[in-house]
Amino acid sequence: MNKSYLSKNFMPISMIGFSLIVYTIGIMVVDDQVSWVKGILFGLLFSLLKFKLMEMAFNKAVTMPESKAKNYATMHYIIRYFLTGIILVVAAVEPSINILGTFFGIISMKAGAYLQLFLKNK
Repeated sequence: MNKSYLSKNFMPISMIGFSLIVYTIGIMVVDDQVSWVKGILFGLLFSLLKFKLMEMAFNKAVTMPESKAKNYATMHYIIRYFLTGIILVVAAVEPSINILGTFFGIISMKAGAYLQLFLKNK
């Protein structure tokens, strides 16, 4: 794999890697493996979408005047977390989606960010 490709796409790759690790551990522990897989995929896909939305919002906010950029970034922050709440409610209500798997899929972005910080300090 090309080094520039890896550095450009580090976050999505690390999010998928984290989700694969959690998937592997969870498959050995949970009873309903199908709902576990659905939960992980549901959370991961939403997390990847949220990451892309964040990237687009920041790229646009950088080109705006400071006062407008702050309001724009804040509004997108609120929208992203409102959507996160909706995703968790849907996972809680739908019995075929494991809510814990969805949660781990969602926090894959945080795990990727911490991994990036850890590797940058090394």
